[in-house]
Amino acid sequence: MQTPAPVPRDLVTRDLAVRDALLLGEREAAEGFFRRHLGSLYEFVHYRVGGDRAVAEDLVQDTFLTALERLTAFDGRSSLHTWLCGIARNKIRAHRRNRRPLAMEDVLAEADPEIEAILLAIDRTPLPEGVLELEETKELVGATLSSLPPDYRDALVHKYVDELSTAEIAARAGKGEKACESTLHRARAAFGRVFTLLASKRGGHA
Repeated sequence: MQTPAPVPRDLVTRDLAVRDALLLGEREAAEGFFRRHLGSLYEFVHYRVGGDRAVAEDLVQDTFLTALERLTAFDGRSSLHTWLCGIARNKIRAHRRNRRPLAMEDVLAEADPEIEAILLAIDRTPLPEGVLELEETKELVGATLSSLPPDYRDALVHKYVDELSTAEIAARAGKGEKACESTLHRARAAFGRVFTLLASKRGGHA
């Protein structure tokens, strides 16, 4: 079994502080927690249930409820995002047991372990040229983005969809330009590898 990559110390500190504030019942912490993770968690679930909006919304709500019930189990060995996705995977598996999955559901379910390995060992694989603008790969792009951490997904969307400069992206994220460039590099590498993986598996299912 592959050993998980260590979570950056600043992220550990932030996520543990959020956990502690939630356990204390702080309203602002709860609002920030949902605001930060709702979009990325919804996307993560959406493609794994065949794009069924109602099911995705129900599973995301159930995931948050379970997470709040189990907050004391979060120990910072992963990020809150990764921890939430782990809970969501269990919800999705339970949902899938008595349902015939759609093609993208099959692809993502099969690829999840490999996606995790990719995110733990990102290399220099380039972002496929113009891939975010290709209509014929729209579903694969969405599925790929849903598999990435929020920081990676946001950086790519700001760069290639919103067409913001690195300086503008850094300002939005509250980071320095060098840190933003590093995030974009890792995000491009992760996107390229996950996209290639899903595309090859999708082709194998044709």
